Amino acid sequence: MRALAIRTGMIDKPDSERKLHQTPIALGGGVAVFASLLLGFVCTVLIDRNFNGFSLGHFNPSWYVLIFAAAAVLVVGLIDDRWPLRGRQKLLFQCLIVATVVGSGTVIRQINLLGIEISLGNLAFPITMLWLLIAINALNLIDGADGMATTVGCIVCAGLGFLSSRSGVNLTAVLCFSLSGALLGFLAFNRPPATIYLGDAGSMMIGFFVGVLAIWSNTKESTVLASAPVAILALPLFDSTAAILRRWLTGRSIYITDRAHLHHLLQAKYGSLGMLAVVAGLCLITTTLAYVSTYFSLPWLSIVGVMLALGLLIFTRSFGHAESKLLVTRAIHFCHSFSKSPDVCESEKQHRKHALQGSGSWETVWEPIVELAQSHNLASIKIDLNLAWLHEGYHASWHSMRLPEKAHQLTMCVPLFTQRTKDGSELVIGRLEMVAPAKSPNVYAHIAGFIEQLNELNPQIDYVIESLEKCAATDSGAFFWPKQKSSEAQPKPVNADSEEAATLISR
Repeated sequence: MRALAIRTGMIDKPDSERKLHQTPIALGGGVAVFASLLLGFVCTVLIDRNFNGFSLGHFNPSWYVLIFAAAAVLVVGLIDDRWPLRGRQKLLFQCLIVATVVGSGTVIRQINLLGIEISLGNLAFPITMLWLLIAINALNLIDGADGMATTVGCIVCAGLGFLSSRSGVNLTAVLCFSLSGALLGFLAFNRPPATIYLGDAGSMMIGFFVGVLAIWSNTKESTVLASAPVAILALPLFDSTAAILRRWLTGRSIYITDRAHLHHLLQAKYGSLGMLAVVAGLCLITTTLAYVSTYFSLPWLSIVGVMLALGLLIFTRSFGHAESKLLVTRAIHFCHSFSKSPDVCESEKQHRKHALQGSGSWETVWEPIVELAQSHNLASIKIDLNLAWLHEGYHASWHSMRLPEKAHQLTMCVPLFTQRTKDGSELVIGRLEMVAPAKSPNVYAHIAGFIEQLNELNPQIDYVIESLEKCAATDSGAFFWPKQKSSEAQPKPVNADSEEAATLISR
């Protein structure tokens, strides 16, 4: 499959936005995994049929739908690997395939919350579709580093296999173990440094199988949410949830790319092999406690496993710490707003600063912007920086507790640039959003003056970026885009309380 992918041009090329590899890598590993899965499954079933008297059970129509639907997901992924599709196009195909599976009878009829069963009724169909879509895309999002999705998928499928075989080995357990074994074999080629990737075809196909098998592997085959299967899937679900939360709280599009996923941060902190070791250890924690919780009928144990794994990630600041701070700060300011009288809401400001990723001294850029906003009587200012190639992210906001009415607002979003590309063109590194009270035509002059003075911060932005690139090059010897030569000396870092900041603001 690797040779065929290279020959047909189905390769994953490196970029500066989010991918970690430096050379083109073959795609299409999902085809090899799918073929291995079918080979192991069919051989086991044939042996059972001929020598063991159908002890694994009989097929029902849902099995044929599952196999054909998985093949359809694989085809959609292969098309996307060779000729990239838009996000909405992939989602449309996913919805059509998932609807076929749900229509064949794979439906979550009830959810289980610590032993309390809640019937879904008419919501069963849409919730099942949502669950399968989440599973497909959760495994797809986590597939961003060598061996990441393969390791997670291998352990998750093995855990689902053990859940399925609690009362005896059956066809569902055989399929789970077959997929786990296929991924274990593929890991020999996908471990760092990888020579072939799963691609979207493989990651989506694995996510689809995991989503369906999580429903089939449960005791009552109609309960999946808030139970052991969800605990086993805690790690990929946490990565997806954190990504959506991070982008929503910072005002970014949920489709935007960044290098703040679980695999990005773990690899930066622990290295490629250390990342796989950490992920494998956390998956084993959630999977083991989830299985023990079902064996001893103690559903709270699966929750303990999830809290332990996610707590280790957050408190060691390996992943999820920045998103937690964003959420807690937003909640504190929201609650604080209830204790203020209307008279002070417009004059009192809320100020939030968060280093989402990296260690850049972005306060030297942000604090002068706040001073400018105050001097120009703005109601709100927000900055969001995403320098993926440097693993840097920064978000800060300053705004009145009560903004002017929509009819009396002038809202503007200004892109922030730096001259960092090989050909000397400008590169967008983030955006600056502002809101000004529009009660007179003078607001246009205020905004024009504010934007004009923003240009004075470009040298400081370039200085911070160049400092980060020099530091990264010293630590790892990595190559970064060259800074275009300039006759001007590099500026010193600007302290918001210094004379330089005052001079910058006055200019």
